[in-house]
Amino acid sequence: MYRLFIFFVCVCFQLSLFGQDKGLFQTITVPVDYANPKAGTTTISYELGFNFSKNKPTILIIADAQQFYVRKGAITNLQTTLLDTSYNVVGVISRSNNGDLKNMVADKTGNINWEKAHIIFSWQQYINDINEVRKKIVGKVGRICLYGQSGGGFLIHQFLSLYGQYVDKAFTAASVNYSLDAEEGINHDKFWDETTKSNPQFVKKFKLLTSQNIISREMIAMLFQRQNFFINPDSLVFERKKLLNVLLANDTTAIKQYQENYQITAIQNFYASADGVPIKVRLFEFIFPLLKDFQFKKDFLQPDIENLYFSSLPLIEAYNNHKIQPQTMQFLSQHSLKTKVFVLAGRWDHTADYRSQIALAATYPQHILFIVNDNHTFNELKKNRLYQKLILSFLKSESIANMQTLIKNEYWHYQWKE
Repeated sequence: MYRLFIFFVCVCFQLSLFGQDKGLFQTITVPVDYANPKAGTTTISYELGFNFSKNKPTILIIADAQQFYVRKGAITNLQTTLLDTSYNVVGVISRSNNGDLKNMVADKTGNINWEKAHIIFSWQQYINDINEVRKKIVGKVGRICLYGQSGGGFLIHQFLSLYGQYVDKAFTAASVNYSLDAEEGINHDKFWDETTKSNPQFVKKFKLLTSQNIISREMIAMLFQRQNFFINPDSLVFERKKLLNVLLANDTTAIKQYQENYQITAIQNFYASADGVPIKVRLFEFIFPLLKDFQFKKDFLQPDIENLYFSSLPLIEAYNNHKIQPQTMQFLSQHSLKTKVFVLAGRWDHTADYRSQIALAATYPQHILFIVNDNHTFNELKKNRLYQKLILSFLKSESIANMQTLIKNEYWHYQWKE
């Protein structure tokens, strides 16, 4: 499972339909399946950080199914730490939090109907939910702005593909979008190249490990994938070598400790619960464009991609059995959008390749592409408290040219240079 990341959706409007006398936490009724109104209705919620003001632009904070920071009671803190009080900040608490929907896809014994789950928790439902919140707050034709990171960035671009005409500005960072990877022949998983280049013996040892067939491929992939989030990048070469030796020795005590340290046991338990259902659907949407050329090799490891594969295996099996047919995001409508789009990419991002981020930015006529000498979580920008400033500067900028000048003058030190 990918690390949790924060998303925003900025909503800029003139007409207010949301009264200040309302409470901070609200619930609205939406269709269970927007493509099938007869399937009934359900509810989603949203929450403001502070009391609403019609004189301020509004920002919606959005999380996809694999993210949990947008929840009841959390929005005030998100507003003060990631944006500021010059905005109305609204967190959309997605359908992933709806227990009724999760019960709807499970029978009395807990078995999951993955065909039904794929329909109810597909990306189309999430962006339609967001649009319903948009209409509730700013009106039927009210215009909005968007912010999202990682999978949230993906959800933002999916939103733009259908509702881009309502978006003034969109800021996305490290947007996971493997459709572009597949189209361009890009492999975002750099693990093997990085590891074998620094440690040529890794190839021979890994092949020996897979031939032993003692430790499951799923666990091997998960251990190396999760390691990215707990080890300093400068120490990864050493730690990967150490982990491989532990696996080769089948040191069960050490392996169990790795599982605890990397939160693998907790993740597996979570995936096995009802809460794991919408996450698996979302992860399947991530990997689906890559399935055509995906294969396991005894002398080659792709931890990021393989971990995605195992995490979404029930959906992959349903697809292979012709029970589900995913709808991938299209890019044609974005070419004519007037939306100003900021695409922030990390050169050393192991999840969202900077090359596909270049292609993503080119989708929009009015865009800013900023490739920083940083990773998926933009540690350097955040450490120096410049990430929040970058977002706010873009949202408040009057033109693309002004924002480009600001980057050139204030962020040149962080820009990746080939």
